[in-house]
Amino acid sequence: MLFLNSIIMAQVSGITIERTTTGRPVFARIDLRKHSDIIPILENKGAEVEKSIKWTEKMKRSFAQAKNGEYYEIDMDNFWNI
Repeated sequence: MLFLNSIIMAQVSGITIERTTTGRPVFARIDLRKHSDIIPILENKGAEVEKSIKWTEKMKRSFAQAKNGEYYEIDMDNFWNI
């Protein structure tokens, strides 16, 4: 808790720079709605901006079954008649 109290913050138009008590910048918080031009820079650095897909156990099992050859080929005209 002592560290949180010793942070000095400065905010400029959607960008917040958090500094230590000595004035050294530590973190930057960026409002990406205001600064959407920064998104490609973050993606180039390896940050995942898009929300990742959370696979459920059922989906993982389905992929494993398909990999083992346990799948059915269906006709789109008879989709509901599996």
